[in-house]
Amino acid sequence: MSERLTPRRSDPHAEDAAAWDPPPTLTGPEYCSAEVFDAERERLFQGGWFCAGRADEAPTAGSFVVVDVAGESVLIVRGADGILRGFLNVCRHRGSQLCQGAGSVKALRCPYHAWSYGLDGRLLSTPNVRPDERLPREQLGLHEVSVDVWQGFVWLSVAGEGGELSDHVVRWASDDPLQWERYGVGDLIVGARREYRVAANWKLLIENYNECLHCPTVHPELARLVPIYRRGEVEWEPGQNGNGNQLRDGLTSFTASGYSHLPHLPGLHADDLAMFYGVTLLPNLIINYHSDNVSTFLLMPEGPAETRVTCHYLFSPETVAAPGFDPSDVVEFRHMLALQDWAVCEGAQRGTRSRGYAAGGILPYADRFLYAFHAQYREMLDTRAGRT
Repeated sequence: MSERLTPRRSDPHAEDAAAWDPPPTLTGPEYCSAEVFDAERERLFQGGWFCAGRADEAPTAGSFVVVDVAGESVLIVRGADGILRGFLNVCRHRGSQLCQGAGSVKALRCPYHAWSYGLDGRLLSTPNVRPDERLPREQLGLHEVSVDVWQGFVWLSVAGEGGELSDHVVRWASDDPLQWERYGVGDLIVGARREYRVAANWKLLIENYNECLHCPTVHPELARLVPIYRRGEVEWEPGQNGNGNQLRDGLTSFTASGYSHLPHLPGLHADDLAMFYGVTLLPNLIINYHSDNVSTFLLMPEGPAETRVTCHYLFSPETVAAPGFDPSDVVEFRHMLALQDWAVCEGAQRGTRSRGYAAGGILPYADRFLYAFHAQYREMLDTRAGRT
């Protein structure tokens, strides 16, 4: 492949502005082609680890959540032994989907012919099928999907590929996520959530997150809180502030005022209170570390130009349980930013179909994190090419 098609894997924190030679973006078809999306579905979304949500969304035995993994419906259920398991959401009889949405059950019962399965996937009953029929019931359990949990995030692998999850999250992260273990994300619980449907390719959402050239124009409210965003940058000089963004003097929260009545997360350093850190974990999780909460964007690609996004707001259990718990100031501010982002991403998506963008665009120095993302994306596609 040419250099244009294969960005080099690099550390964007170490890139020298004076030596930056602006590379091209991905090509237009890579954002809007059904053929490209089919390859992503097989190799990235269903061919390895894919984040499905938070473990506390299925808290007790029998709790289940149905997740769409780029067209493959997966049922995540907590067993009587407390273990989370994943199954393809399809009855072994005639293919009906077993469950919709989320809920709690004692057994998984098909709504069509009432075949029932245990929480561990074993076939339990087949009403009106004679006992003497040669039905290999012991072989007709639900098709299992690999499930693992990292810092409270549930990840699944439809194809059973991907190796150790702990290795995956480090290899395919935009930054080392272990450097923020002090935030104790695995001990936090969901205190609020928002869902969105965005008419844009999932890669455009990740690109938008990893640059701030748009911030002065699109997010003036945010640029007032974070001075560096007024310059269109996402970090100070390389290596400073722990790769994070510092809020204006005295401010501590992503809210309209820059302050929050919510308590700080336990275990943080004093310097963390005025900082914001963020990381992307491919293929579909973005984590935002704040002083009073950790928010996430869970990207669920549904087509070349359609992405469903769930934003979870995570707090300590004590904060959520406190009388009068009200996270609306942080939720509404992030909601405003999200709507601003989705609007420009949808405009960019429409532009990728133009013959004027067939060969793509160009990345100035402030877009160096996008170039790093493109390199990771291409590497992930190439690494898994042999599995399709």
